[in-house]
Amino acid sequence: MARLKQGDVLEVLLDNNQNKGYIVYLAKSNPFNYKLFGLCAVIPSVAGYGVEEIAKKTWLSTIMIFEDNKWKKIGNIKIDSDFEWPDFYESVIDTDNKFRIYHWGDGNKEKVIRIVEGKDELGNAQPGSVFYPEAALIYYREKLMEASLYKMHENASDITKELAKEMGFSGLYGEVYSYTKDLIKVNKDEIVKKVKCVYQSELLFPDTALQFYMGVLKAQLEEHCVDNEVVRRYQQLVNQEKDYLNKEEWLSEQVQKLNNELKKIKLRIAIK
Repeated sequence: MARLKQGDVLEVLLDNNQNKGYIVYLAKSNPFNYKLFGLCAVIPSVAGYGVEEIAKKTWLSTIMIFEDNKWKKIGNIKIDSDFEWPDFYESVIDTDNKFRIYHWGDGNKEKVIRIVEGKDELGNAQPGSVFYPEAALIYYREKLMEASLYKMHENASDITKELAKEMGFSGLYGEVYSYTKDLIKVNKDEIVKKVKCVYQSELLFPDTALQFYMGVLKAQLEEHCVDNEVVRRYQQLVNQEKDYLNKEEWLSEQVQKLNNELKKIKLRIAIK
């Protein structure tokens, strides 16, 4: 995808029925280079919308996204010159149901505004995480459904299954999993080497390296082509990152699921 300009409209496919939704590039934060997009309040359809129609729509939400180069740019709309970054929120680590609300302004420095208890106190604050493409579309669908603009049809059970499968995969883990699954369909040789080429920079950090190997391992387990080197590196990182996993409940659950699958494989091998 070519470099984005403020106001660029991207057309995205929301489901297997080819219903289209639209996100608009609003701003980039410096020095982090996080890109903020508005999720358009449209009724998704196969026919889609023109740029003029999109310009009249409001935002369901604004979120930061690592956009997908497969998304189609269809034009540009004017963004108000008085545009301001929204407030963001994140969970307070080790504290149930507490969130910190903060603001970046133009992205130069984060300023914590307040700590609140319960999501009903978040007001207009937006999620502070940066969404990978798959997770961004899940969030977009949720917002459309909350606004009664989109619903699952009886003849779209495949979408329901897809959503159920995707809901657990967000961030690097889900991105690597999806990429590896697509790669395995074409060729089961040198999977790790090829995936590493795409995600090499993430392997510099232990926690993201762990998510990388978790994504590869899950995809390989499902396709019955597990690489011993992936298992070795995954187990090594799990041992290194126990404190990190204790703080990340969701990731800890995924580790347990993967470990259970590995135990089943070892048991089958032992029986043979």
